[in-house]
Amino acid sequence: MKFNRLTGNIGAEVFDFQLCEISDSSFSEVAELLWEHQVLVFRRQEMTASDHVALGRRFGELHWHPNFPGIDEHPEVLAISNWGKDKTITEVWHSDVSCDDEPPSVSILRAIHLPSYGGDTMWSNQYAAWDSLSESMQRMIAPLRAVHENYDIRSSHPVARTHPETGRKALYVNDGFTRHFEGMSVAESRPLLRYLVDVGSSLDLTMRHSWQPGDVVMWDNRCVMHFAIHDYGDAQRDMHRVTVRGEKPV
Repeated sequence: MKFNRLTGNIGAEVFDFQLCEISDSSFSEVAELLWEHQVLVFRRQEMTASDHVALGRRFGELHWHPNFPGIDEHPEVLAISNWGKDKTITEVWHSDVSCDDEPPSVSILRAIHLPSYGGDTMWSNQYAAWDSLSESMQRMIAPLRAVHENYDIRSSHPVARTHPETGRKALYVNDGFTRHFEGMSVAESRPLLRYLVDVGSSLDLTMRHSWQPGDVVMWDNRCVMHFAIHDYGDAQRDMHRVTVRGEKPV
């Protein structure tokens, strides 16, 4: 399987490979690449909605979004469209539906219709974010849990979670869902939470993807945050996402 790293910290692009034709052995390679690089980009994919769902199911049981319906033929496929700049919910650093008791593990996003400019997505390495903290800060926050809340769902997760596949620790707080630290008020939590999200979204830990027709990107929510940039006005931008149900963070 041919691939190139995309940045010094995160991301790889896989070449000359059709996900709709993936074999068991090739899937194992893709999974290993994903655990290593956290975000994988596949260009020029000839994928249908059925192929999209089938690929997600190779990773495990699919996660259904608690607040938005899927497309008619495949309710597991979340349609993400341009609702206008003032209504965007993706223009914030987040990990998909981290308010769930068992948040999604893998997300797979497929470009359906793209604007003629803009609409990039960024991802950030939360292993590297954790590793960048001083030993004193790591010792201080390692016992903490944070409350994640949205869509009338509320869950508590460790601030530093251990990845079940790699055994590595990743910072696990975000702007989209994390409200406060367990046992602390929102006001008490805000300075430290702001600092940790800023560390986790430091530019040297990120990659930025400019979408092209036929692109499919998959990422690991357990060790990655992402941010979808809305800089395309009222232009049409339609994406389909399949997410895989994860495990309770530990």
